[in-house]
This record gives sequence, C-alpha cells and structure tokens, in this order.
Amino acid sequence: MSWRDLHIVVGNLKGLFTTVAILMAVMAAMSIAFGDRVSMAGFTAGLLVSGAIALAIHLAVAPDETIELKHAMVIAALAYLLVPALSAIPYVYHGVPSIDAFFEGISGWTGSGFSMIPSPETATHTIQLWRSLTQWVGGAGVILLMVTILIRPGTSAFTLYTSEARKERIKPSIRSTLNIIWKLYLGLTLFAVLLLLAAGMPAWDALNTAMTAISTGGFSIYADSIGHYGSLSVELALIPIMVAGSLPFAAMYRALKPDLRALLDDVQVRAFIGLVIAGCAVLAIQNMLFPVGASVADSVFQFASAVTCTGLQSADLSQWSPTSMLILSIAMVIGGCAGSTSGGIKIARALFLVAEARLWLAQTLLTKKAVIVVRMGDRKLTGQEMSRELADAALISFLWVVTLLASVMLLSNIVLGQASLSQVIFEVCSAMGNVGLTAGIVSPGMSLAAKLIIMFDMWVGRLEIIPVLVLLRAILKGLRP
Repeated sequence: MSWRDLHIVVGNLKGLFTTVAILMAVMAAMSIAFGDRVSMAGFTAGLLVSGAIALAIHLAVAPDETIELKHAMVIAALAYLLVPALSAIPYVYHGVPSIDAFFEGISGWTGSGFSMIPSPETATHTIQLWRSLTQWVGGAGVILLMVTILIRPGTSAFTLYTSEARKERIKPSIRSTLNIIWKLYLGLTLFAVLLLLAAGMPAWDALNTAMTAISTGGFSIYADSIGHYGSLSVELALIPIMVAGSLPFAAMYRALKPDLRALLDDVQVRAFIGLVIAGCAVLAIQNMLFPVGASVADSVFQFASAVTCTGLQSADLSQWSPTSMLILSIAMVIGGCAGSTSGGIKIARALFLVAEARLWLAQTLLTKKAVIVVRMGDRKLTGQEMSRELADAALISFLWVVTLLASVMLLSNIVLGQASLSQVIFEVCSAMGNVGLTAGIVSPGMSLAAKLIIMFDMWVGRLEIIPVLVLLRAILKGLRP
C-alpha cells in the first residue's frame, strides 16, 4: 500500500476510534449507574485505549478528505476487526478469555448472535446491555454511526456509507438519509420494546431483546435464548419485529408517507414476505411428516429467525432432521432485503439471478426478432442496468459459495467425529449469514481453529466479501490498479 493510501486509511480510522471511545464513555457512565465497578474499570480502559489511538492519529496524520471507494472498503474491513478487538476489553475484565472476548465482539458487531459467554443471565446488567448495544449499532453499521457523528456531508461521507454494502439514498443529502435511518431505527426499536412488554416479557428483557431482534442480531440475555420463556405470545411478538428488521429502510420510510400499502410496492418486500410465508409452511410440514419434537410454532419461529438472519432460538436444532436443517441453511444463505439490517446474500440478488434465468429462457425459446422487456417489479431494466446488477449478484453469490465450501471442508475436518456434515454446513451458513443459530458446534469449548474459522466467516459475511478481498490486495500488492 502506498504512503498516500495508507495516510488516507489511517486518517479516517481516527473517526472510528473516536466513535468507539464515545460508546465506551457512555457505557462507563452506565456502569456507575448500575454500581458495577468491574465493568466501569473495563469500559474506562476501553475508553482510554480507543481515545489514545484516536489522539495519536490526530497528532500524527493530517486529515485527508480525498477518499475513494477502495479506501472506504479497506476502512470497513478493518473496522469490523478493530472495533470488536476494542469492545472485547470489558469482557476480558470479567474473566472471559481473550480469544472468546474477541469472538464475542465480532459476533456482536457483525450481528451474528453466536456467543462465547456460557451463562449470559449471570452477567452484570452493564455487560448484558453492552452485548445488546454492539448488535444494535452493528445492525445499522458502525461506519454508519461514525459518518453520522463525525464526517461532514459530501462525497467522502457517501463513499464510506456505501462501503457497508449500501447503495440507495433515502434523500438526496447523505446527512438527511442518515438522520432518517436513525430516527426510523429508533422508532422501530421503541415499537419492539412495547410489543414485547405487551407479550408479557419483563422490562429489562424487553429492552435487550428488542435491540437484538430489530437489528437481526440474535444475542439473548439467557443461554437458552427465547426458549427460556416458553411463551407462544413472545414468539409471535418477535416474528414481526424480526421481519421489520429485514425490510429496507428506504421502503419503510416511503410507507410512512402515504400509507402502509406503499411498502408492498417494493418488489424486494413482496418477494421476502412470500419467502417467509412459504418457508414457514414448508418447514412446518417437514417437521410434521418427520417428527423431531418440534411444534408448528417452533418451525415457524425458527424459519423466521433464520431467513431474517436474526438467530434467536426457541428449540434444540441439533435434534432436528438433516432436511429441516438444510431448509434453515438455505434460508440463512438467502437472507433478508438489501438496505436492511439483515445478513445473507440478500433477496434482491436472488431476484436478479431469477430474472436473468427467465431472460435466458425467453431468448432461447423466442425468435431473434422478439423484443424482450426485463422488469423488476414495476421497473423496466435497461440492458446496462441488468448487466451491472447481474454481475454484482453473480460475483457475490460465487464468492459466497466458494467461501462457504472452503469453510465447510476445514471445519468438518476439525470437528471430525464430533458433529455431522449437516451440522457443519448449518453452522457455516449461520456464521456467513450473520445469523447465530447453532446446531451445537459453536460453544466456548470448541477448538481455537474452529473459532477462527467461524470468526472469519462472520467477518466476511458482514462485509459481503469484496472489502475483505480489497484489504488483502492492499496488504499484498497495494491499492494501485
């Protein structure tokens, strides 16, 4: 990497460390309010470390606003390693081993939901809230928060905004777009809290669960997740919350203006809702035909949790049939809508691949003189638009499959004799989709090699792989063409 590229990347990382320092300061204050001295020490240490790094960058590196997409991608890739590393400090103060604390940080910020804390119900309120906060902020995007707080409007801000796999502006101004996203996100979170309270969940539980459900994160303050409550009303309340977290912010904002029917004008939303309904039905039928001790309610809840990439769990999935786990694995790979907090390849890319298949079939069956119009919902696509979107969908899908297969091969060798191949596939799909559902492999007792594979999968899944490749290219050969 050239000195200029390094200068731009490091200079913009100052904002990242400053953002973490602000969050640490807030949590240190919360620790005092809760009377939690250990957490106060941990968050104060995190504040001092992140603040010192930000100050050092400020003194050593002059600001440079000339940021390109390649720089933004490197910053995003580094962000989802550096921020989890800093956020691990409070966990370490509570006796969590360093690698497990780092794992917890990556899982939190990527919205994955796997946990290395065996009994989160015994953790202090401060640590429980910190876990929920990392997922809530991570669901929207740590870069998004950094841009909102520190970066002035302009091309650089939008370039950083797009580095977390976002394309659509809700408003022409990036600042207005960010404000709308956070207001909508806060409103949805408040709605989720009220809905869970109405379902009978205690207030503290409702706050934390709402934060991790609307962000499609999946952390719970109980080791047995939602299964702890054994409540159908809680599960029914969580399904619309998880689905809302998987819908595009832009579509939800448009729906607020005229009426809610405008939400269904978005082809992504229609396809996703259809997938949720169909998938819940298929999984419920599968589990009824081949009983695994799962109720219809568990089948519906677990499919909704999988396809929204939330990861809240109401049943022991290690007891489910391989076919049931395969259905959930496919759901976790597809994921929610683009422009939401959800993970996976995204339903929009799946729609473009289907559109290309239909186009190919039409070109094969019709005469050469036939005029073929490709639509995505009510929108006509030009040849250039179709080529660009298809290239993106095909590339991401290909890289996903390659990474997934490589991870399955590595992990299956590591856990040979301890888990079935269907469990390994399930766990890798859950990690790459940033879901957090587990069939029993991911646990504090798993080997270091297995933890590293799952952490890598969560990292590349959150970034949608391309920024990771750009970072590796920058390290090995620099950023020049």
